[in-house]
Amino acid sequence: MRTAILATLLAAASLTSTPTSTPKSEIRPLPVRPVSEAGSLAREAGHGRPAVLHFWATWCDACRDEFPRIRKVLNQLPAWNVGVLLVSIDRPDKLDQVRRDLRRFGVSGLPAVVLDAPDPEPVAKAVGEPAWDGTLPSTFVFDAQGKLRKSFLGRTDAAALEQAVRAVR
Repeated sequence: MRTAILATLLAAASLTSTPTSTPKSEIRPLPVRPVSEAGSLAREAGHGRPAVLHFWATWCDACRDEFPRIRKVLNQLPAWNVGVLLVSIDRPDKLDQVRRDLRRFGVSGLPAVVLDAPDPEPVAKAVGEPAWDGTLPSTFVFDAQGKLRKSFLGRTDAAALEQAVRAVR
């Protein structure tokens, strides 16, 4: 009887405990954020460090093509002391698809959010890139003060992204 109770308690504790780090094979929590919070994403990702925001969507063919090319750089950013946030522009009912795609693209260990932004205009304005019309994929590099330093509208090259990140470190 005591063994059964102890086993039940241990099982319950393991379900409620929070791991200190997320293995690369598991996805981090995937919050849904309202479009009104788009302006704070770079500051949150950076926490006083340079930051990269990568905007993508499950329905975006160009995004699926780009992830394999820039995955290595994106995954290296935390080790370079650069904040990173993968921002999915999908509806909240697509959370399972977003999780599957992040795993498939090999970036599920990175922080990610779903931005509920049916209209790209407020997002583009919040990011601070006047030339951005909401085209996906798009990647933005911010310095440690949260100032936008480099924009990649549409597909980008891994070497160019890495160079832009090194310039703000």
